[in-house]
Amino acid sequence: MKIRKYIWCAMLMFFLFGCFDDKGNYDYAEIPEVQVLGYITNEEEFGSFWNLTVGDVVKVEPILGYTGDSTSLALKFEWIAENGTTDEVKTVGFGKQLVWETDMGGFIRVTLFITDTVTGYQIIHSELAMWPTSSESTSEAWMVLSEVDGKTCFSILEDASSWEGSNYEYRFREMVDYYPIQNGGQELGGRPVKMMNHWLGSGSSSAPGMLLLLQNGGIGPIYMGNQDYRRTLDLKDDFINGVLPNVIFKDAVANQKSHILLSEDGGLYMKAVENLDVWFTGKYIDVPTMIEGGMKIDRLIRMPYSGNTTGTFALDVLHHRLLFIQDHNNLEYEGVWGDANAISEIFTESVPGITLALNNLKDIDVLYCGSYVGQVISEWGIPDRTSDVFMLYKDNRAGSENVGQYCIYTFQFAHDFELWINKAIPKIERAFPATFQHTIREDGQFFVSPAGQYEFLFFTSGASNSELWGYIFRGTGGTDPIKLFDFEGRKIARISSTDSGNGFDRGA
Repeated sequence: MKIRKYIWCAMLMFFLFGCFDDKGNYDYAEIPEVQVLGYITNEEEFGSFWNLTVGDVVKVEPILGYTGDSTSLALKFEWIAENGTTDEVKTVGFGKQLVWETDMGGFIRVTLFITDTVTGYQIIHSELAMWPTSSESTSEAWMVLSEVDGKTCFSILEDASSWEGSNYEYRFREMVDYYPIQNGGQELGGRPVKMMNHWLGSGSSSAPGMLLLLQNGGIGPIYMGNQDYRRTLDLKDDFINGVLPNVIFKDAVANQKSHILLSEDGGLYMKAVENLDVWFTGKYIDVPTMIEGGMKIDRLIRMPYSGNTTGTFALDVLHHRLLFIQDHNNLEYEGVWGDANAISEIFTESVPGITLALNNLKDIDVLYCGSYVGQVISEWGIPDRTSDVFMLYKDNRAGSENVGQYCIYTFQFAHDFELWINKAIPKIERAFPATFQHTIREDGQFFVSPAGQYEFLFFTSGASNSELWGYIFRGTGGTDPIKLFDFEGRKIARISSTDSGNGFDRGA
């Protein structure tokens, strides 16, 4: 690290000073020494130096201890900051007290150099660290798409939670309407629809680590960077002739080999990722509904990138079933685009105690369906990652044990190589705890943490869906909902998270 080189050079200069400039005028046994015993800071103003935002003013003063006669010392101080995110190293202050208006984000290590100008004696103290957050360091945060005065509002919600004694306190800080701040004041201007991570495999002409912000009107749907949130291109640039279809967009999903958009009238629009092994040509094509009985798609659900199976689930409200849209090149060998091979029903494996089958969702009011990376123990006892799906629904089935209640249903999706079919293996089917039932709002927004170790459902509630809540659904138990943040009357349009551009979400 650069700061270590700086320290090494300082130590080398000190030894050279001692070798060449020593005139024999000092009794080294009596040279006073100084120690840094600790620091007095204004850290409590922020909760922690790990919760800083760029622009916050940090105040730090060392508590010094001495051996010998401290009055004979003539000390000078220099504070050096090294950014572990960008490798930038610079002096941020002189004098015993550091007063620094933070001007860089990321992991910052601050080193204090104390030098006696009379003897050349120097100490170096490197036990101070902090994490100011800026556009370069918000790659682990929740993104919230809301609507203010009929227009899209894109905000970043940072996690400022920490342990206070034996209790973990949830606190979040909002950077409201963040898109104009990062884009020279340009307004989005439209009506919010959705955000989605734009992950692609290697070899694609589109850079991974982008976000598609889907909106109707305004400047239209756009891509932006998933860490700096700056506009990179318009969605229309991906269509033939650079013209969007004359539809109202409702949903979108990004896969490795194809991207899918859904219009309000149930139409699907596909974009082939430009890669050598993609299985159809052209940019976007209208998908014919050549599946038994036809279909009317209400929503899309992207699978997590885990295992050998990727694709998109589509909720067919015409026949009350979940369909699967493939995302691999088997179509090259099994059929042509538009055949039933492209879009297929899902076989549900029978599991004791679970009654719901994905090809019979009649009298099931599906409020939300989302994917996450689950876990399973292999036959060798080794944990493995799985492609899992979470469904939140109200059970209206006559005779059901959970009739009238809000329930969850999770399943693993995998390819059966013996039967040569894709199938769902149910894992959880149960009602939410009684204390939780009243909190759910059917017109709210929902989002599942993609990381399998968390298994965390985020949802909105309150009088205007302006409160962010969370619920852990791991295993057979569950927790009472936790209120995480109040947007004070602003209705949340979408909840999502940032990612590192490698195919795995990370949320704070």
